[in-house]
Amino acid sequence: MKRISITEKLIFYFVSLGVMVIIIIGSYTYFFAKQALLNRTFDQLISLRLEKKNRIEQFFIDRDRDINIISKSEECRRIIDVLNSEILTADRANKLQNNSNLSKFISSYGYYHKLYVINNIDSVFTINSPQSELCNYADFTTNSNKSLQQFCKEIGKSKKTIIQDINKSIQLIYIGTPVLNEEKNIQGFVVLEIPITAINKIMFGYSENNGLGKSGETYLVGNDYLMRSNSRFRENAVSTIKVTSTSVINAFKGIIDCDIVKDYRNISCLSSYSKMDIDGLNWVILAEINEDEAMIPVFAIRNSILLISLIIAASVFVFAYFVSKRITSPIKRLQKASEEIGCGNYDVVLDISEMDEIGMLTEAFNTMSLRLKKQCVELDEEKTKRFSSLIDGQEMERQRLSRDMHDSLGQSLLAVKIKLEHAKNSNYEKSQQLILETQELLSSTINEIKNISNDLMPPVLEAFGLEQGLRTLCKNTATNTGIPIEFHSENIPDALDARLQMYLYRISQEAINNISKHSAASQVRFSITSVENSIFLNISDNGKGFDMGNIHEKSNGILNIKERVKLLKGECVFHSTIENGTQIEIMIPLI
Repeated sequence: MKRISITEKLIFYFVSLGVMVIIIIGSYTYFFAKQALLNRTFDQLISLRLEKKNRIEQFFIDRDRDINIISKSEECRRIIDVLNSEILTADRANKLQNNSNLSKFISSYGYYHKLYVINNIDSVFTINSPQSELCNYADFTTNSNKSLQQFCKEIGKSKKTIIQDINKSIQLIYIGTPVLNEEKNIQGFVVLEIPITAINKIMFGYSENNGLGKSGETYLVGNDYLMRSNSRFRENAVSTIKVTSTSVINAFKGIIDCDIVKDYRNISCLSSYSKMDIDGLNWVILAEINEDEAMIPVFAIRNSILLISLIIAASVFVFAYFVSKRITSPIKRLQKASEEIGCGNYDVVLDISEMDEIGMLTEAFNTMSLRLKKQCVELDEEKTKRFSSLIDGQEMERQRLSRDMHDSLGQSLLAVKIKLEHAKNSNYEKSQQLILETQELLSSTINEIKNISNDLMPPVLEAFGLEQGLRTLCKNTATNTGIPIEFHSENIPDALDARLQMYLYRISQEAINNISKHSAASQVRFSITSVENSIFLNISDNGKGFDMGNIHEKSNGILNIKERVKLLKGECVFHSTIENGTQIEIMIPLI
């Protein structure tokens, strides 16, 4: 494999890092700018859609108000009475027109094409807009009024104001309402005829300054998916151009949202859509602008980011080359020193020439070398101390066994021998008494042997488990020493490893022995609990305590406890101050 120098690696790393940072920052900037522009464009489309939607909805609210005003007017009732009482001639119609305020009413807005007043026998009085004839009289016998006749039937059934949508054959919107007499019975009908140009005046009006640019538009679509307003790009769009884009389908489902979709021209565009809230008309409204036009500023930002990225990448390469050269020399020096430490020479100390990062690294290396040397010495001392502690522990145990056997068993057996010798030379009654005393002494000796045996290997641990073994240990110690021991256990598993049980028992035994011998305590608390695959052991007393600074020299018992906990891969913490007692916290994992 070809060797790659540190200089080459540093250049590669610096350039790679620089390029990666450029890509991340550039990508983030590009996508953030793109998203910000999209959001701004969508906000503009939403504003336009809401403005057009509100105007269209208000337009029909106003027309509903107008038709209801007309239906309740005295003039409308008078016209219906005339239609019911006589055949209306052209002269008679002109006289009614001359005395009518309704023609002025519909002419004042400029929204209406015609006003129809119809009685219950299908006679029609028509008031035209100023661009048409003033008025005329007709009935529903002609084909041109068939749709109007059907519309009046629908009004009669609903008995309320309704709106009739446009269709391909008639591009007009009808809004009609019944005329009720004082008994609330239908006397006739009033119908306003609204040309589609009235809708286009609201919807159609585009310039680059109104937020729609060169390709934006707002338009209406009916439930037959045909346009209900003019298209900016195609003539005669009303009721001829079918729009089945995703925006229209979603809008008819009641969804109000913005999205990037294909429009009716199959061009990708930004679209804001919603359903119109007009009683009787199932329309949706859309505000759209071509995606290409909306993204023009983003493309300019992208090109600028690419150019800046190339310049920064070249600058990073030059910078990395000179920095790598400066770093290489002290690193090689550190490499040689590391090889010497690897060979066991911990006396290596490097000179610090500069107080930069390399100088700090050199200082850290020197500190590491000194610490390694110190730790090697400490490890040797620790090994010696542990071995000494092991030997001392064994010797102390042997001395305890020797003392127990000499002071207890030896004296008891000697007393048995003396009593038996006396019994041999005594009369019968005295011999019987000495034999009974000897039997009691032998029973006591047997109990002493059992106690020594229990200390070596407590049978209660094997027979009843750790919890009962520790409870018995605390009870026996309290009985023998007179120090009350409060024992608490919780959730101790029944099936524990025999080695774990023995170690925990010995740790507890060592701690309680130390308390009874050295603490001068009047109260001991012993707690062992199992929580989440761990055993927690807490032993505390109210004794005289000791100086934590001398914990290693204080007692071999403390070292024995720590060693056993370490062998179980646990943690052990001692808390103690003079005259404030001692607390031992031990955690042993079960896994």
